[in-house]
Amino acid sequence: MKTIKFLALALAVAMLVFAFASCKSTPKHTLTATVTVTAPDDPIVLNYSTTIEYPEGETITVLDVVRQALDEMEIKYELDENSDGLALGFDSITTTEGTVYKVGYTDAEQQYIGMWSYTVNDVVPDAGRAGKNPATDGSKIVFTYEVASVEELSQTP
Repeated sequence: MKTIKFLALALAVAMLVFAFASCKSTPKHTLTATVTVTAPDDPIVLNYSTTIEYPEGETITVLDVVRQALDEMEIKYELDENSDGLALGFDSITTTEGTVYKVGYTDAEQQYIGMWSYTVNDVVPDAGRAGKNPATDGSKIVFTYEVASVEELSQTP
């Protein structure tokens, strides 16, 4: 009986040793960014600093950074995803008071559309969605909820 207990203990120790040995320490990087999320007359998040630790070779997107800030502040959101399940941006963000800022028509007559836009370091990206554009260390990311009339949008070149 003692032999079986000893063998079981030795096997458990060996498994732990191999498990730790197989876990190679991959170099970690950190990215710190400042996040602001606003809606008209509603500062949802103001200048919140968040840090993400990630393995070498992984790309952190603008959306990853903002999602982490919202998660840390326990602010609810829904994502806009493509057919492959890749998160591209926000479909809605709900304030801690319960106000929902959702992409889409904001009135019954469908004359106004609400949408999220963003800047990185005060610059509107040339192209791409927040879920595809990479973030960099020290970035200042601002998401803004805007409402525009369908008429205004149809006149925009």
